[in-house]
Amino acid sequence: MSDKTKHNDILIIGSGAAGLYAADRAASRGARITLVTHGKLASGSSYWGQGGIAAVTTSDDSFDSHIADTLLAGRGCCDVRAVETLVCEGATTVRDLIDRGMPFDRDNSGRIQRGLEGGHSRRRILHAYGVQTGKALVEFLIDRVRAHQSITVLEDAFAYQLLKTPNGCCGGAMIHDWHGGANYALYASATVLATGGYSALFARSTNPHTSVGDGLALASEVGASLSSMAFVQFHPTAFYSTSGKTFLLSEALRGAGATLVNARGERFMAGIEGAELAPRDRVARRIFDEIAQQESRGEAPFVGLDLRHLDQARLHREFGFLLDAVARHGIDPVHTPVPVAPAAHYSIGGLTTDLFGQTDVDGLYACGEVAATGVHGANRLASNSLLECLVFGKRAADHALAVQRSDETEAHPGPDLTIDTQRTSAFAARRRELADVLMQDCGVVRDRPGLMRALDYLSHGPLVWTDKPKHVLEYHARRSRHMHQVAKAILTDALARSDSLGVHYRRDAVPSAALSRSDALV
Repeated sequence: MSDKTKHNDILIIGSGAAGLYAADRAASRGARITLVTHGKLASGSSYWGQGGIAAVTTSDDSFDSHIADTLLAGRGCCDVRAVETLVCEGATTVRDLIDRGMPFDRDNSGRIQRGLEGGHSRRRILHAYGVQTGKALVEFLIDRVRAHQSITVLEDAFAYQLLKTPNGCCGGAMIHDWHGGANYALYASATVLATGGYSALFARSTNPHTSVGDGLALASEVGASLSSMAFVQFHPTAFYSTSGKTFLLSEALRGAGATLVNARGERFMAGIEGAELAPRDRVARRIFDEIAQQESRGEAPFVGLDLRHLDQARLHREFGFLLDAVARHGIDPVHTPVPVAPAAHYSIGGLTTDLFGQTDVDGLYACGEVAATGVHGANRLASNSLLECLVFGKRAADHALAVQRSDETEAHPGPDLTIDTQRTSAFAARRRELADVLMQDCGVVRDRPGLMRALDYLSHGPLVWTDKPKHVLEYHARRSRHMHQVAKAILTDALARSDSLGVHYRRDAVPSAALSRSDALV
């Protein structure tokens, strides 16, 4: 055990927008913080977020309108109190960001620009750096975090086990330092998980490869419950390549007038309410169906995002970052529709939390994509996720500092983590196999036979290793077990929900009333 063991007021695990904002908020109130991240500070999903931040910031918009849009997108499954908190406190939070210098895009007159995205009835989306809002926000927050002397940042450090005090409170975590190879305990009065979602478990995903639900598995091991795990949002327009590499093509492109065409050049969304700007679940399913018809005719396994009719100067000015990425794959969008297909993008499910980010384990909080706050229901409204990170990151930090816990007993340190490099290639192969199974049987469209087939794979497939003795944990075995656990939670919840609801679409659906987020807990 290393001598890096220390006690913190708050331990934050994860460095996306939620973790960074929670750290900034807590440090500004005098707390001692350690922030741990698996990679570098700017390596999480938030950094790659192209969508903007949805917030009511103009007189022609209203809280009621934003709330109504969110509830409609959520298909009746949202926690109304959580949505009201998100929208009302979000407006204040975004105004504070503006006042502190967050570089939102402005027009030639210096006024902040506001865009329109799918499911919104008003132009309320604030962007920065064009379609690199996540990058702008994370860099803005990193600067603030770096400026606090009371925040210790540990990069390239893997939290591999949460610690509990004798009376059951979360008391910190065991950490593995990738550089030195040391294992050590970080004790804390409160621990905030901001580790992101689990969309990278699927073969086609817009997420970093680390987004496989490790934080959910860690929390579940100490007694935290999960909810809404079946609800994985597939972004309709992720770049398609034969290599399998993909990246997001922002909804803002469709907001700017891009259309969707099939292999024969026909626009296929025109007759649907909202057309290309219908809620994401509907657009993704329509693309899925179109691709299935094309493949039955021996045509392409993708559709086209058509930009040819748009103002090319404006496209390059506002979306040059994306057009350059497309061009690197040998495609000129001036002459050819960009190949796209749905990809797993956002995990609505996660750790069950209250309005302050508390899980059902005392001293353990969750915010951002790792949490199931109830604001998204069965389908996330575009650009509400970064807002959720900010609002509930702040709430988690404030509550963690406000609560005086009676248990001052320090948790016992956990076992050491070892890394068996001979398992690396087998681990990668098993992960790819699991990703293909989930994409095939628990993707945009699902049914009972496919879900049962995937669960059978988890039961009998060669995914989980047997660990070494209990006093030692091996990295590949640990992460394999985590992925197995999260995948099983997704499939079990999806199988329990026999109706179609938002992003959970069953082709064999049994009609029923909308389920609340408390239903089918796993």
